[in-house]
Amino acid sequence: MDMRKESDLRGLDTDGNVRTFEQQTAYDEDAELDGDTAEQEGIKEEDFTETRDRIKDLRRVLNEIQAMQQKERRRLTLHAETNDHSHSSMVVSSIIETILFMAISGFQIYTIRKWFSGAPVLGR
Repeated sequence: MDMRKESDLRGLDTDGNVRTFEQQTAYDEDAELDGDTAEQEGIKEEDFTETRDRIKDLRRVLNEIQAMQQKERRRLTLHAETNDHSHSSMVVSSIIETILFMAISGFQIYTIRKWFSGAPVLGR
């Protein structure tokens, strides 16, 4: 969960929500690019405009990829925790089953030994 203040991030996004830190960084970088001119950079205006647009597009795509990677990491973490919980439940049930199997086997061995020794079986 992110705690963000509108005053710290200087405004809202297009949906009326407080910008994320990544959105604010991209916005600041775009503003810095918009502040530059072709004269300052020493190139033709048309080349500079196209380069600036390409850089903005690349940043947008990069931010989308990073957001998708974060979602994937969260999903993998959630799945790992779920698998760990399922595994521990299975281990506990297997231990209980093994103990019960050993107790029943022990009782059967006891009953068969009494039967072969000629003693009354099960209190007869």
